[in-house]
Amino acid sequence: MRAVIYCRCSTEEECQRDALIRQAAEARECVRRLNWSLEDEYIESRSGTSTRGREQYQRLFADLLRDRFEIVVIKSQDRLMRNTRDWYIFIDRLVTSGKQLYLYLENRFYNKDDALITGIKAILAEEYSRELSRKINNAHRNRQKTGSALMLTSNTYGFRKMPDKSLVLVEEEAAVKRKMYELCAAGLGSRRISRILLEEGIRKRNGNPFSDSDIRRMIRNPINKGTVVMNRKHYDFDTRKTVKNPEEQFFIYEKCIPAIVPEELWEAANREIDRRRNIPEERENVEYGRNKGKYTLSGKLVCGLCGAPFYRTTRRRKKDLVHEWKCRTYLEQGRKKEGRTGGCENIHLKEPVLFSVLENMDLEEHVFFAEANSSLRLSAESGSSLSEPALIEAFVQIMKECLEEQEKSARKNLEQTEKKIKHQQRLLLDKYLEGIIEEPVFREKQYELQRKLEKRIQKPVERAEKHGQNLVQNNGVPDRPGQIRQFLEQDHSISKACTLCLLEEIEKIRVYPDRLELVQKGGKSIIAVKISHMLY
Repeated sequence: MRAVIYCRCSTEEECQRDALIRQAAEARECVRRLNWSLEDEYIESRSGTSTRGREQYQRLFADLLRDRFEIVVIKSQDRLMRNTRDWYIFIDRLVTSGKQLYLYLENRFYNKDDALITGIKAILAEEYSRELSRKINNAHRNRQKTGSALMLTSNTYGFRKMPDKSLVLVEEEAAVKRKMYELCAAGLGSRRISRILLEEGIRKRNGNPFSDSDIRRMIRNPINKGTVVMNRKHYDFDTRKTVKNPEEQFFIYEKCIPAIVPEELWEAANREIDRRRNIPEERENVEYGRNKGKYTLSGKLVCGLCGAPFYRTTRRRKKDLVHEWKCRTYLEQGRKKEGRTGGCENIHLKEPVLFSVLENMDLEEHVFFAEANSSLRLSAESGSSLSEPALIEAFVQIMKECLEEQEKSARKNLEQTEKKIKHQQRLLLDKYLEGIIEEPVFREKQYELQRKLEKRIQKPVERAEKHGQNLVQNNGVPDRPGQIRQFLEQDHSISKACTLCLLEEIEKIRVYPDRLELVQKGGKSIIAVKISHMLY
């Protein structure tokens, strides 16, 4: 029997890392004792109650669909996750793929009859984690509210945290920060400041140069003028996200730590940043940081030479705008040259040509990138062609059926309304003939009902005229499927949609001078695409 082991500890403390080593040794011993063949190991020290961000678990979850092993060995149920939904999703894939789960702490296999008990255990584990998160958040908030402990990390540049949790200035680093503020207040941008610091040999504690985003973040931080702002964010257990608190819940303590720069210099530097970014006054308090995805390729293109991200730039060429992606190191430090530290010699990518390369990739060869797309997956399972004309035809057919169904429903609704109005007219006439209502009332109501009937009948005709169609010639259905087909064929929308689907399954695209490496989510390299000078 082929087996794999999965091990995970709950925290990343040193003692827990030792526990993870022991846990992995116990799992290997269990496999050896039961005479199974150990095919792979999935070991990670990432904490967390859900499966998000756990690369080894994601790799195991994907390998359940492959014929690589028959048994998954774990210590206990909560080593996989403490989330009820994720537990049931894992068990569903485990059972449908014909694999087994062995819990060596209980010395038994998971059985389908255990679904109720294990479900209850998952609920209890999740509730335990939720209660623990609530207590931790409350404890943090109380400490921040009373100001008894400043919630600052030990590697805050310019400060050193003492054993009694007080902060003292690191004068050498504080001088670097003062220089940043002075240069910014004098009108220099963050990239220019970064180059000046690099030319003077000034680097961060880890030896890397200061990036433009590092400099902007430091200048924006009020801690440098002696003000500490706490309770800005909190961790939401249910959404698994760090949520920003409203400003009225902030705890602001002024002049509670040594100031690196005077408040006047801090204000001047921040005003200069606002001026350069052209930020209106009502947006001065907006928090800026990592690009949240303004462009489709944001956060995906990475330099294969230096590891820095690629940024989108725009330049004007005659009357046209040219969009290119360039390495951040190049933008900050220029080209790498002999006798000069820093810089990057990687290529620039023209955005339209890059998208053209991705669109022209063979859909059938790379359909696994679009596994989340149900229509592509169904087409692959049924053996039908995944060519662009076939996808266009399938999409148009679906739209045609939807439009026909919509038109049938509209006609049925119209018939029911017409029948109801005519019934009301007959009742009105009977009451008039019986002398129950007077003639003026009868004529007024009769006119009102007739107008309502004509208005209901006129609506489909107006809708057809609006779309430039003839309902009679098209059997009551406008030729909108033909318009959709024409639009898809002219604009290559299917290729663009497949490219977007492809990008959703790609975690990174590593850029080298001669090739692009597409890396699937989970860290596994999928394909290398050779590129020509047309890209740059």
